[in-house]
Amino acid sequence: MFGFLRGGGELAELVSKFDWQATSLGPIETWAPCLKNTVSLILQSKVPMVILWGPDGYMIYNDAYAVFAAARHPTLLGSKVLEGWPEVASFNAHVMDVVLGGGTLSFQDQELVLYRDNRPENVWMNLDYSPVLDEAGNPAGVIAIVVETTAKVAAEAWRRSERDRQSRMFEQAPGFLAMMTGPNHVFELANASYRQLAGHRELLGKTVREAFPEIEHQGFFDILDQVFATGEPFVGKALKATLQPSPDQEPEEHFIDLVYQPIRDPDSRIIGILAQGIDVTDRLRTEQALRQSEERFRALTDAMPNHVWTSRPDGQLDWFNPRVYEYSGALAGELQGEGWAKLVHPDDLHQAKEKWASAIASDALYEAEFRLRRHDGVYRWHVARAVPMHDGSGKIVQWVGTNTDIDDQRRSAEALLESERRLQLSQKAAGVGSMELDIKTGNVIGSEQLWKIWGLSDRESVHLSVLEDIVLPEDAHIRSNPETRRTGTADAHVEYRIRRPDNGQIRWLSRNIKFVLDENGTPVKMYGIMQDITERKDAEARQQMLAHELEHRIKNILSMVGAIVSQTLRVDDIDTAREALQARIRALAGAHDILNKTRWTNASILDVVRSAIAVFPSDRVSVSGPDLNITPRMAISLGLAVNELGTNAVKYGALSVDGGRVEIKWSITPDSPDAAGEFTWSWREIGGPPVARPTRRGFGTVLIDRVLGADFGGTVQTHFDEAGIRCILTAPASEFETATPENILGLN
Repeated sequence: MFGFLRGGGELAELVSKFDWQATSLGPIETWAPCLKNTVSLILQSKVPMVILWGPDGYMIYNDAYAVFAAARHPTLLGSKVLEGWPEVASFNAHVMDVVLGGGTLSFQDQELVLYRDNRPENVWMNLDYSPVLDEAGNPAGVIAIVVETTAKVAAEAWRRSERDRQSRMFEQAPGFLAMMTGPNHVFELANASYRQLAGHRELLGKTVREAFPEIEHQGFFDILDQVFATGEPFVGKALKATLQPSPDQEPEEHFIDLVYQPIRDPDSRIIGILAQGIDVTDRLRTEQALRQSEERFRALTDAMPNHVWTSRPDGQLDWFNPRVYEYSGALAGELQGEGWAKLVHPDDLHQAKEKWASAIASDALYEAEFRLRRHDGVYRWHVARAVPMHDGSGKIVQWVGTNTDIDDQRRSAEALLESERRLQLSQKAAGVGSMELDIKTGNVIGSEQLWKIWGLSDRESVHLSVLEDIVLPEDAHIRSNPETRRTGTADAHVEYRIRRPDNGQIRWLSRNIKFVLDENGTPVKMYGIMQDITERKDAEARQQMLAHELEHRIKNILSMVGAIVSQTLRVDDIDTAREALQARIRALAGAHDILNKTRWTNASILDVVRSAIAVFPSDRVSVSGPDLNITPRMAISLGLAVNELGTNAVKYGALSVDGGRVEIKWSITPDSPDAAGEFTWSWREIGGPPVARPTRRGFGTVLIDRVLGADFGGTVQTHFDEAGIRCILTAPASEFETATPENILGLN
């Protein structure tokens, strides 16, 4: 190792081994004495030092500087300073310009941003730069002493911030603080709270007696003197101090918690007093108001008939008024916490607790209904309500609740609901709808059945005009109008027709109303019931029509009976006439019996024929043909005609001799009644004696030839054959289509 490097530490070893020939400095053997001497100087120093040699500022530094360089060591050795510290290249360029020009530079706590460990960091340094002169006395390089002051700067910054923080704490302290020095107690410091308490006056530099002359005889000066003299602190609670806020205002009474603490110098001599405390005036007044409020609350709750209770914020009940104990028979303290739960009906307890827990969690109004056991074991329904009480910050401090006995109201409500349910069911069963009309607004409130009657969807209310538009125009004069509603003179009971909007049907409605009057006798409400009476109206119409039909039918029957009697009694033999009359009346009655079964709508042709031949030998009369429905007129004339033909056959025709018989047939051609065709009904006697056309026209002949054909809308042909009579009725098949109401009822 070269002699000038001996004792130079780790860096001496690195300098001796570095390839300096690659730099402008050349081999170390050729270095100028000024460079060697300077390198030897910095290597021996314990202070961080670096040489920036030549115009490029090649860096040679000692062990202390290597520590400062951190992760950049050893690559900094032999590098150009502007390349070695690129982040502060402009700063170092300035240094090189000034110092190589013969000047010096010095920086105290210079802040720089360096990348010593591959990350940016703010550092503070004391930097001293001086030129290194060559043998000719010219600057050849720069020697720099680098002392990092980051820790010192940070400490000073912390001390300053701590002083500022303490000053802010002193100033912003919630209580009042003041520092007084000397035996006269001169104000040296006073925070904002103390200045607020002092009001208008100046404090700093004044004695306490100068600043607060109004408290001369309130004892505070004596206490200060005693603390300064004895060194014993003073602590006072809720001390009264009367202070004047400003010269033109009346003195105000304050209450303060106060501490006088002596301040000592390093030699333990008392040099001042620290006054600290809190103005508790508002708190005391609040506490007093709270006590008064609590007394009023207790007095009020003691007088109330309701149960009153309070709870802690966590939901644990902690107080009950006397009504609770009187009702429950519980002993004091038994109901606190969750003891109240034993009063609640077991079926209601879960829901009551669940709602209470939900209200506690959500800070919401509590309301629940449950049954509470009375001292005699009877459970009665109560509604419990509780509200949270908050402090100034919005935090819950208490819950106040009440229990109100609603058992009677609940039973009344249940009875009312049951009554309303029965009313609704009875209205529904009777098809009756109820309504309420506000005469001023025209708004109609209706029951469910009312909207069904009017063909409207279920709703709560509708304007009266909607219902008025549904009434048939020709019945509009029947219902009420604005004038009759205003005066209350509308007819109490009316009936009119509507056309339902849901299906277009025309329906009859019956309406009964009652007016409610105000104190001036003016109608304000109209209540009513409505019923669909369409079926009743239809029944009345049918009844009226049937009455007319019955009247008409009786007249026809009497006329027919009269004609039968008149025709029958024309014979001279009374016995023969009686027998014939009985047979004809019997045939007429048989036809009527058949028609009565169908309410005179129609009759079976097969039933009519079988009824008419029932009195004749059944084994000698055959009947065949489709079972068709015929009108009442057809049934009566056909029954009488069969009776006449049968009676004649028994007396003179095929049924008067052994072996004779009768064939009765009918048919429609073609077979389908829906197609245009012809109905044929025939009576044919077989095996009887020869017959001849009668010489006179009796009842039977007239009936068959004229009445039977006319009632069927066709014609009748009677043939007197060698073997017996043939009677053939022909009529259009259309006569057997569905009859109109007039035909069904036999009207013409």
